[in-house]
Amino acid sequence: PGLQDRLSNYDTDLFQPLFDELSRLTGTRPYSGKLGAEDVDHIDMAYRVIADHVRTLTFSITDGCVPSNDGRGYVLRRILRRAVRYGRQFMNAECGFLAALSAKVVEYMGDAFPELRTRPAFVASIIEEEERTFGRTLARGLKLFEKAVERSPNGVISGADAFLLHDTFGFPKDLTCLMAEERGLKVDVAGFDAVMEAAKQRSRDANRNEVTLGLGLKAEQTDALAKQGVPPTDDAPKYIWDDHSTR
Repeated sequence: PGLQDRLSNYDTDLFQPLFDELSRLTGTRPYSGKLGAEDVDHIDMAYRVIADHVRTLTFSITDGCVPSNDGRGYVLRRILRRAVRYGRQFMNAECGFLAALSAKVVEYMGDAFPELRTRPAFVASIIEEEERTFGRTLARGLKLFEKAVERSPNGVISGADAFLLHDTFGFPKDLTCLMAEERGLKVDVAGFDAVMEAAKQRSRDANRNEVTLGLGLKAEQTDALAKQGVPPTDDAPKYIWDDHSTR
């Protein structure tokens, strides 16, 4: 037997308070510990994913790491969006459920980790804002995913569709891969990476062109200004060097 004579950590009091609170918040049936094919409705998987992820989010944000688009912040954002997707799709959870659940983490782990009690409202506000941001595109993204599935007779979701989910609806690549796996499908990861690199290259080219264009005026533009009576700029002063440091 393992910890507390249980075979899984999820059956111990490390997770049961979160499962109970999640059931209360969403009105979902209690956790039953089903795995794999036995978990037909994916609800037990949702319990485990959400409980795991909300603990990670609560501790990390308390320590000063916040969700963002790069580095460790992007890891947190991916974790949060995965949890939100499970809650919304399989438990019909309302926006804010994850933020509310973070308070439960503080309640039952705050004695062992008192730093969790230093700014729980800040942590909850960060999580809730991220939930709202992703929630605005989640439903439309799920519809697009279903269309991508329909366009995948060979069992592979195209890199272009996966990139659209990422770029327009905020679905991280690993989230799309996970959703595809749940449906017995795969994602063309190499195709996704190629489309992503092409998009980055277009962005770099656009930035380079902006720098190259600068603020200079073309001949027809200066001619038009002259016809309007606008005198040319006197740039002679810029060639006069007055060293104030010697005064």
